[in-house]
Amino acid sequence: MRRTTVILSIVVIALIVLSISLVEQTRRDASMLADAKAQETAAKTHYDRTVQEMATIQDSLNAIAVDAAQVMHSSNLGAEQRLSPTGESAALARIAELRERIQSLESHLQQSDLHVASLDRMVKHLKTDLETKEQMVVRLGGQVDSLTTHVADLNSSVEQAHAMIAAQSDTLEQRRREMGTVYYAAGTKHDLMKGGIVIAKGGVLGLGKTLGTSNTANLAEFHEMNTNEESVIPLTGTKAQVLTPQPAASYSIQSVNGKLELHILDAQAFRQVKRLVIVTA
Repeated sequence: MRRTTVILSIVVIALIVLSISLVEQTRRDASMLADAKAQETAAKTHYDRTVQEMATIQDSLNAIAVDAAQVMHSSNLGAEQRLSPTGESAALARIAELRERIQSLESHLQQSDLHVASLDRMVKHLKTDLETKEQMVVRLGGQVDSLTTHVADLNSSVEQAHAMIAAQSDTLEQRRREMGTVYYAAGTKHDLMKGGIVIAKGGVLGLGKTLGTSNTANLAEFHEMNTNEESVIPLTGTKAQVLTPQPAASYSIQSVNGKLELHILDAQAFRQVKRLVIVTA
């Protein structure tokens, strides 16, 4: 009986020890399972963040490509100027920022336990795409600089053409004014002779002389008149005679409100003789 009790005690103790061992093993297994699940969750979160970061970088690269494409296909100088000089600098600054993000992402992947071939390929693709975009921005910047220089040259040529046209217009206006200008002197015989504008010609012994214009009359004794703008010369006295050889049909002497006036009827014919001398009485 005592022997049976001892054996039972040993069996009970063994079962207790075994139970304790099984409980401890189960606890360790549960802890390991929990750790494994936590690592799996962390790895999935890391993977998702990495993929999201790559997608963000790719979107930024695509945005640079869209901006550049709009510049390349636009005929508007203003669109191309968005890339130069500040636009080009901004694009290159964005590329530099993306390069740092890709390098940080690549370094983080190398230091972590997350080694997925697809992620490595995506990083490699991002680096290649980044270099392509950088070369494209630099090339477009050069094209814009060339276009800006060309436009500056065109603007200079246009300004020179405008200056030339303005000078020619001034010259034409001056020439038109010169062609339309006549110089007239009107007054009594005594006043005109005193001013050296008319002289007595011909005759014998002071008799039979006729009145004629002087070839040496000072132009300062004449009044200037632009026949492009004026057509009437007011006269004094009650009688008037034109001594210079203007065509008779190109003018008329009229009495207006009791005063004599010379009216130019054909300015082009009238101003073929630049000096006009009128004797009044």
